[in-house]
Amino acid sequence: MARRRLLTDHERRCLFEPPTDDIAIIANYTLSAEDIEVIGRRYGAPNRLGLASHIALMRHLGFGLPGNNAVPTPVLHYLAAQLHVDPAALTSYGQRSQTRNDHAEIVARYLGLHPFRRMDIPFALELAEAAARHTDRGEPIVRALIEGLKDKRFILPASDTLGRAGLAGRARARKAAAAALIETLDSSEMAHLDDLLVNNSDFGMTPLAWLRAYDEAPNTANINGLLERLRFVRNIGIDPAVSSEIPEFRFAQFVREGGVAPAFLLSDYSLNRRRATLVAAVIDLEARLADGAIQMFDRLIGGMFTRARRGRERRYQDSIQSVGQLMRLFGATISALDEAIQHGGDPLELIDEMVGWHKLVAAKAQAG
Repeated sequence: MARRRLLTDHERRCLFEPPTDDIAIIANYTLSAEDIEVIGRRYGAPNRLGLASHIALMRHLGFGLPGNNAVPTPVLHYLAAQLHVDPAALTSYGQRSQTRNDHAEIVARYLGLHPFRRMDIPFALELAEAAARHTDRGEPIVRALIEGLKDKRFILPASDTLGRAGLAGRARARKAAAAALIETLDSSEMAHLDDLLVNNSDFGMTPLAWLRAYDEAPNTANINGLLERLRFVRNIGIDPAVSSEIPEFRFAQFVREGGVAPAFLLSDYSLNRRRATLVAAVIDLEARLADGAIQMFDRLIGGMFTRARRGRERRYQDSIQSVGQLMRLFGATISALDEAIQHGGDPLELIDEMVGWHKLVAAKAQAG
């Protein structure tokens, strides 16, 4: 099985390899007059360039010249130019391992640094755990670890050691968050949480799956379903304020897991992690169910008002149409009477002919 890695290849290069752009090289690898004075005490161009590489790398990156003398060409040329030596001189440096070790000790004393030893591992784990309280990403965890060790004047250990410390610190941060989240729960609350993952014949599934499986369509049956689930969640008795016991990032991570992980997967978690995930899931469900019930109620009431308004509008349109018909009928009746007066004739016969008695009778019923 491949070993877990905290950093991507790109992140490793950014953290542990010297920069190669001109501005960064000048900013980080310019030797001071004091540096050059210390370097000038060495005999020969290889020793001077080797010591300069130790100083520059240890000051910036936190560790000295690697055993293969691997220094990026732009950095090497910049250091060599400051010493007025040939960059190729570095190929002859450190043929005696004692020379390399002596120079590393000289540089450590000169920069006020001390080596990282086994007894310092707990401190490194504390640094990594503190950084991992707010993120799971490897780069910020290792960067915080590097900065913390540098602040205490350590020569950095190998990059693999830093990576392992970061992984261990992240694991500790996760465990600490889970423990803190369930610390205040009593036995009854824990029992209710454990029961969420046990199949329940009343639901035909686990209570957790039932709580998640609500319909958002706005109708009375669904709002009753939301309220029933909300009562169930609140009866578990988890105080939402317990979320403040851990960093917001860690709680959000538990919420994400608790919102999607199936019951069988949660059952495989360690006890504290499982219960912490369920605590976060219950708190999140209570908020979402309450919000969902309120929104559904608003939509139902809004729908009722919309239907009522449309009914009034239809009745208003119908009344306008009826009044128009009555006015037209009235106008035709007046015209028939006017015709009878103007040209003589029986008014009733003209009304029946021009309007129709049956229409007048129907209009009387409608008006009444």
